[in-house]
Amino acid sequence: MNKKWSIQEEQYIKKYASLLSDSELAIKLTEMTGRNITLNAVRRKRQKMGLKKKSGRGHCELTTLDFLN
Repeated sequence: MNKKWSIQEEQYIKKYASLLSDSELAIKLTEMTGRNITLNAVRRKRQKMGLKKKSGRGHCELTTLDFLN
């Protein structure tokens, strides 16, 4: 069963999406919460939050429009 994202987890994703890759976010959130959070779960949540990353490998930057939110 899927667990609902906490406000703290959502804030962490919003704060660090421009600095960390989705896989790094998944690892950090797993360590913080003690539950297994996958790369795909982080990616889906980030996209639902409207945070879009630049395309290409190794790019952690958000697109310019996302900084305005």
